[in-house]
Amino acid sequence: MKKILSTISVVVALVFSASAQSDMLLYNFNAISQSLHTNPAMPQQTKVWVGLPAISGFSTHYHNSGFSAVDIFEANTDINANLRNVTAGLDASSQLAVNQTVDLLGIGFSLKKGFVSLGATQHINLTMDIPYQLFEVMFSENNNSISQLDLSTFDLEISNRTAFYLGYQHRFLNEKLTLGVRANYLIGQQHAYIERSNISLTNDSTYTINGRSDILVRSAGASAFEADAIEPMNIAFADNTGFSFNFGGHYQLSDSWSFSASVLDIGSITYNDYTRNYVSDSEFEFRGIEADLAANDFGDALDRAVDSLEAGFNFQEVDGDSYTRSLMPRIFAAANYHITEKHTFGALYHSRIWNGEAFHDFGINYQGRLSRTFQFTAGYSMINGTAHNIGAGFDLKLGAFQLYLMSDNIFGMVDYGGLQTTNFRFGINLTFYGKKEKKKKQEEAKTNAPSQTNNESNNFINYF
Repeated sequence: MKKILSTISVVVALVFSASAQSDMLLYNFNAISQSLHTNPAMPQQTKVWVGLPAISGFSTHYHNSGFSAVDIFEANTDINANLRNVTAGLDASSQLAVNQTVDLLGIGFSLKKGFVSLGATQHINLTMDIPYQLFEVMFSENNNSISQLDLSTFDLEISNRTAFYLGYQHRFLNEKLTLGVRANYLIGQQHAYIERSNISLTNDSTYTINGRSDILVRSAGASAFEADAIEPMNIAFADNTGFSFNFGGHYQLSDSWSFSASVLDIGSITYNDYTRNYVSDSEFEFRGIEADLAANDFGDALDRAVDSLEAGFNFQEVDGDSYTRSLMPRIFAAANYHITEKHTFGALYHSRIWNGEAFHDFGINYQGRLSRTFQFTAGYSMINGTAHNIGAGFDLKLGAFQLYLMSDNIFGMVDYGGLQTTNFRFGINLTFYGKKEKKKKQEEAKTNAPSQTNNESNNFINYF
């Protein structure tokens, strides 16, 4: 089990080494070209966009629908009582998710009635169910009444992959309808997931739990770090490849209303390199451990618990075969009401689907465009059942440089002890908007004007 934890920790360490992500506000904020990550058909304000390598987009999303750190470790409280209270609030929907995205490079440019984008992004994801049944066994006041537990629904998946993308959007119906697609070539550096988790625990007495396990954990990539001579290029460009596609649409119904939707990450990766399986097929007894968590015994207690469970589960390590794993599809749908060209209110729905289960987010937002130099957005969202997420963001243009910053939960970044959901996205782009609409009309008027005009009419055109 320690080797499994070590394998998984390789990718977990990568996940927690980053800062944060914001997709609920990002989706409608087309002031920055990173909005194409959420909908390849999102109309762009820029004519040309260049993402500076590694700093054009940096984001992470943290979500824990079960509890926050302060629920357990609040000062001047009994940690044992806190754990019992947390356990009482957990259920089958409790989940932990940490996601990071880094834009390695990117470029986009308009092409008549279309827009082309290409680049590369790095994605690191950790998604897991919180095993509330185990919390009940360990911390519930009524754990003696729990006669049998089935942990077959527990899921965990970690991935680290690079996506090389090529996207295109095109405008139809007098530019009212925009359709877009993005194709992604994927390389998976590390991956691990629980394919089978048939674990049953039965209480025979107050201090003894009888266990039966039938577990299969598949992994790829992490074992490469155990080699005597690590080959970075073999790890970065491993033979773990696949394809995925993003589809989107945007429709401008009228001057006041627009609607959009997208479906992301439809595809899979086949893992061939550095594959390894961990198998447990055993029966065991777990007599528990004696620990007073209020007496700073948490670390020692955890070590003793891991040692005991390791002996019980008796995991066997075997070379793995190739396997294919689908990505986690995501769906967006939005409606926007444009008060003027510079002020818009929107409503957004987002869903992600993992192992056949859907997780839902809802949000409302506002986008304000004071000028090409400064635009901002703000909103409120409910993310997988956690409320009170108030977000804000802006983009600031300094010459060709565009700086942007946003978060779906700005208070979560300050009150980090009590947060359940937070994210943060920032970056620096090079952006070029092209000629302003008024100047374009002025030049068109000059071009279409009669060859013989008096000075007065020329002055009139030049003024506007």
